[in-house]
Amino acid sequence: MPDIILEDQQKRKELMKELGSKIKLARDEAQMSQLQVGVALAVSDKTISGYESGRIAPPIDKLIHLADLFKKPIAFFLGADPREYKVASRLRAVEIALRDVRKQLNEIRLISQNTDLDD
Repeated sequence: MPDIILEDQQKRKELMKELGSKIKLARDEAQMSQLQVGVALAVSDKTISGYESGRIAPPIDKLIHLADLFKKPIAFFLGADPREYKVASRLRAVEIALRDVRKQLNEIRLISQNTDLDD
């Protein structure tokens, strides 16, 4: 085989292994089992094992679901600079908190509209 093909194959293996390590790290941080993650993604725990070992590349929809599940930006899984990840991770946490606050405010607004406060 030409050297360039071998280099591409080696690089792909390295990238897959790195992605797998990041998936495992995120799963461990979330304190979830492979089975729990598999159920959340509607795949088997063996598929999650394949992702983590780098044998299987998760399809983009599953990668997006993993990012949402673990509350990580996609960039975390795709090799972003760790310093950028920390900022992105904090921003993501703020976005989630704001979404929760908006939801609570909407619930309060609905309750106040249905309640006569003069009683």
